[in-house]
Amino acid sequence: MVKKQLQEKTHPVRSDYLIAAAICVSTSLFACGLSIYQDGAPLVAPPWPTNAILLVLVSAWLFFIGLKGQRFAPTRLLGGLPFALCVIAHFFLWVLVAGILPASDGSQLPEIVRLLGLSHPITSIPFNAALILFLLNLGLATAGRLTKLKKARLKFYVSHGGMWLLIAAGLLSSSDLERWELIVSEGNATAQVSRGDGSETRYLPFGVLLSDFSIEFFTTQLTLVDIEEKVIIWQKGEPLIDLETGNTSSIRGWEVEVLRSFPGALPQGDGYQASDSPYAPPAVKLRATHLASGKTLEGWTTCGNDQVPTQTILAEGSDFRFAMALPRPKRFASEITILKSGDEPYSVTVEVNKPIKIDGWELNQLSYDETAGKASRWSVLEAVRDPWIPIVYTGIALLAFGAILHLLDRVIAKRGEHGGSKK
Repeated sequence: MVKKQLQEKTHPVRSDYLIAAAICVSTSLFACGLSIYQDGAPLVAPPWPTNAILLVLVSAWLFFIGLKGQRFAPTRLLGGLPFALCVIAHFFLWVLVAGILPASDGSQLPEIVRLLGLSHPITSIPFNAALILFLLNLGLATAGRLTKLKKARLKFYVSHGGMWLLIAAGLLSSSDLERWELIVSEGNATAQVSRGDGSETRYLPFGVLLSDFSIEFFTTQLTLVDIEEKVIIWQKGEPLIDLETGNTSSIRGWEVEVLRSFPGALPQGDGYQASDSPYAPPAVKLRATHLASGKTLEGWTTCGNDQVPTQTILAEGSDFRFAMALPRPKRFASEITILKSGDEPYSVTVEVNKPIKIDGWELNQLSYDETAGKASRWSVLEAVRDPWIPIVYTGIALLAFGAILHLLDRVIAKRGEHGGSKK
């Protein structure tokens, strides 16, 4: 009798796993077929406000299912644990595919990979189909417990609901995310932005005046180039030599000493003279001694810029030249003035990873005139607009709150154990 009851309990569970696996496989096959029919086109979310309406309708449907739908076996199956485990494994497999395949134009990949949209796996139809299936299970699992609201389940509602909201908002917001480049020169103002490839332009609801662009560099370093000065041949693992006065180091059988170092210098006679001009590149005088032969040579090297030519030092008897690597920017920032109709102009500073927010737009420092270096007189800012950010942040906040509730439960449980042991 007991054996029969165990079989009755085991067989439905086993069948749930089989049905769940069949649904996952069928979803992937259908998504792959649809992707091939669409010639590998990415899945594009509907734009605002259609995507917002869709989110509200799906949320309302899930809420209704949570109150009424648990009476039906299909709903219980789609929100159950067997389906959850299969869906997670299914989605994980597509995540592995997305992680293994490099993002590219598909020209270096087999044709079938391109047709499946996997040259850009994150936006492919199969990947997003697996994600939607995961969202369906997560939403039903969360909504299904609304029929029996309990305080003890609060952390479940909060964490799972936050995860659902975060993923759903990220999926539906892709069509509303805007990224533009704003190029402005010192003393000028513009409201025009364009795509990175210049294929499209538009105007921001405010103007940007570039008052000043400033840049700081790390200490320049020595590198090696071929005889023709076309290719850098310094190899990973060879010493990094900072070009500061007094520094010495050995590389490829030569001992190099920095005799003089100027953060900015202009050519003068056979050498260089220190200069504060923004058009003056860094320059150093080196002494190099061949350790085997004792042969010594001296000379100047500079990375140059669009005003001053590059200069290197030939390591006689070797197949390379000593050269100065391009200085790496340490900090660069734009002093800008925001111009808005009807408002007083105000000044702000934009730096890398320190964006400013204006009327739903985010401005971040992106680039500058790298050929001019510190003499750059124009700046490239990135203008980003994502109206779904508040919803995404709400999902993150709910996840964090759920994690805190889980942590508090553990702390309370441990205190209870200690209290019980003392008694």
